[in-house]
Amino acid sequence: MARSGELGGFVLVTGYEEVREAAGASDRFSAYVDGLGAAAVVTEMWEAVAPMFETDEEHHNQWRRLLQDFFTPAAAAAQEQYVRAVCRETLQELIPHGAADLVGAYTRQVPPLVIGRVLGLTELERAWLSEHVRALYDAETLTDARHAGRIYADFLLDRIHERRIHPTADLLSQMVNAQVDGRSTDDDEQIKMTMLLVAAGHLTTADACATAILQLLEDATLREHVSAEPAALEAFVEELVRYEPAVAATGRTVTTATQLGGVPLFPGDRLLLAWGSANRDERVVDDGDVFRLDREHSRPQHVGWGSGEHRCLGRHLARVELRVMLTELLRALPDFRLQPGATVCRTFGVIRGVAALPVRWERR
Repeated sequence: MARSGELGGFVLVTGYEEVREAAGASDRFSAYVDGLGAAAVVTEMWEAVAPMFETDEEHHNQWRRLLQDFFTPAAAAAQEQYVRAVCRETLQELIPHGAADLVGAYTRQVPPLVIGRVLGLTELERAWLSEHVRALYDAETLTDARHAGRIYADFLLDRIHERRIHPTADLLSQMVNAQVDGRSTDDDEQIKMTMLLVAAGHLTTADACATAILQLLEDATLREHVSAEPAALEAFVEELVRYEPAVAATGRTVTTATQLGGVPLFPGDRLLLAWGSANRDERVVDDGDVFRLDREHSRPQHVGWGSGEHRCLGRHLARVELRVMLTELLRALPDFRLQPGATVCRTFGVIRGVAALPVRWERR
């Protein structure tokens, strides 16, 4: 536990037990955090609270029950064939070029199409979604981000209005027409909820896949092992999420006078839960700084997918996507390697990944 005066002041929580306690006690620590929470991910949507993402207890649980059928292990498995087809199509376009940035050309191409399909968008709508979401998150200035965010929000608003009038048996219709706490949510709530759902399904998976590729580039023995034994990719993905979780930290707001890790906390105090640090806490994790495929993940359970009632709803889908994306990449480009002189930079913030992966391979 460490206090910081930056960003208006917050408490950084780094220990495994402390992070799990804060994540699991929504009666003391709220998921809504001004300036440190999910609100910071969405441009021009500061005032609207996103259902499920930024709410707690029964309100959160009502939303989770409404959406959970679309994110079960069976639902995730049903997306595998589509994920594989998108991966193969994307990679087939890359193969003749002999070089590419795998972040821009691959890891950020597949996930928005997948979450678009989960939402129930048509093929054309998925292409539009992918274009808009990449324009938003690739914006280089605040002005560009606001402009892209407005176009993106208008695109989603059109889909939301359409589903209100003509609902179908898809996730977006389920969200738009839900009754929670005896009322329907308004447009701003729905846009923010949808944006955050897409961000959760797109950014985190794209960054996790980029981090996974970098891990394979840096460890030739590991790469050879998972290439020879595709079944090892499941253990690889789980260890990756422990070792380098894409969601580096999330916020909580203290709602009642309490203590955490022996530190007194008061209403209004803001916490930043450092998931990656918790996963390497030497008090509970042996060799936490070492990437090991033979790690026993149930003792203790890592928190790379989060913990408590806000544990990642889409983790089963993310596992499928990551496994398939890596399998298809290793199959299509078995000899890919970093371009000579390339410097790989990690990104830092609430979501952690890799800025670019300039690689090359033999033309075929």
